[in-house]
Amino acid sequence: MAKEIKDQYNMDGHKLLWHLDRVNEFSKGKKIAPLHVDFGIATGCNMGCKYCYGVIQGRDGINGGHLMPKDKIIAFLKDAKEIGVRSVAFIGEGENTLNPALYDSLNYAKSIDLDVSLATNGIEIDHTRIKDMLESLVWIRFNISAATVQSFYHMHKIKEEGFKKVLNNIKKCVEIKKKYNLSTTIGMQMVLMHDNIDDIVPLSKLGKDLGVDYLVIKPTSDTYDKRLNSPDKEYKDIIDIFKEAESYSTKDYIVSVKWSKMMNEGKKDYDICYGTKFIIAISGNGNVFPCGHWFNIKPDEYLMGNIEQQSFKEIVQSERYWEVQKKIEKVDVIKDCETNCRQHYINQFLYKLKNPPSHINFI
Repeated sequence: MAKEIKDQYNMDGHKLLWHLDRVNEFSKGKKIAPLHVDFGIATGCNMGCKYCYGVIQGRDGINGGHLMPKDKIIAFLKDAKEIGVRSVAFIGEGENTLNPALYDSLNYAKSIDLDVSLATNGIEIDHTRIKDMLESLVWIRFNISAATVQSFYHMHKIKEEGFKKVLNNIKKCVEIKKKYNLSTTIGMQMVLMHDNIDDIVPLSKLGKDLGVDYLVIKPTSDTYDKRLNSPDKEYKDIIDIFKEAESYSTKDYIVSVKWSKMMNEGKKDYDICYGTKFIIAISGNGNVFPCGHWFNIKPDEYLMGNIEQQSFKEIVQSERYWEVQKKIEKVDVIKDCETNCRQHYINQFLYKLKNPPSHINFI
C-alpha cells in the first residue's frame, strides 16, 4: 500500500482551532476584529477566465479598472495590524500584480510583522522584485486551470505567449526561492469545470515538474441555479482521476483535492453564516464587504465602508459594520450565496459551536 502523504496546508479544512482566543470572544458575543482579510488593490484584470465569478456580479473584469493608491494600501495594512487582523491575502476581483504599489506594500507588511500572501494569474510579475516579494510573502499561489496551450486559451482566454509567460514566472519564483533558501510556499490552484477535467492529471504532473510546493484542485464557485454551469454532479464520477492526480504527491509536493466540497456537491450543512466575523473582503476600489460574493451585488445593503474614504479601524468599529454583520446572519446561504463559499469550512465549525448537541459533558 502506498504511503499516504499528509497535506500540511490543510486546504480542505480550516484553522480556527489555532485561534481559540478570538473564537472564545465570538462565543461570548463580543465585537471582534476579523482574523483574515481578502484584499484587492485592483479591479481590472488581464485574463478572461471562463469560471470567473465576476461575471455573475456584473463586472467586465478584463483590463482597465481602478488601482488603489499606495498610501491607502499602507494605511489599511497599518490599521489591520493594530486592530488584531492576523493575515491579509492580496486576493480580489481583479489582478493585483497590475498595481505597481503591490511590491512596496508587501515589504511594508513584512516590516510590521503582518502575514501576507498573494494569489495571481502569473502573467505580469516584475522580475526585479521577485526576491523581495517572496521574502515578504508567507505564500504565493498561481491560478492556472489548464495544462496545455489549447486548454489554457479555452479556460483563460490567453494565447500561447501568455501561457509561456505564466510558466516562466512560476519557474523564476521557484528558482529564486531555492537560490536564497526562502521559506515562501509556492502553489498552483486549479478551478474545475466540465471543460478542464482532462487537465487534472497533466496539471498535477506539470506542478511537480515546475517544482512548486502544491497544486490544489477546487470546485467552481457558482450560483445555486448554476449560471456558470459548474460540474458539481460529476465530481463523484471522477474520483479515480482525483486519486491519480494525488498519486503525484511526494514529501516535497502535494496535490490537494478539496474532497469535502467536491463530494457534497456544494451543499451546506448550516443555515446561518457566522464566518464573515472572521474573514471579510475588500474590493480593489476600497469597498469593504462581509465577503467577496457581495461585490456589486446589493451594495446598498452590504457595503460596510470604503478604506479610501475612511480608516479601516473606523469601519470595523462602526455601527454600520456590525449592522451588516447582523444582516448577514439572515441571508439564505443556499439561494443567496455562491456554492464554493469562502467561509464554508469555518461556518461548519461555528454553526456547531453555536448549536451544541445535548449532553455535551459526555465527550
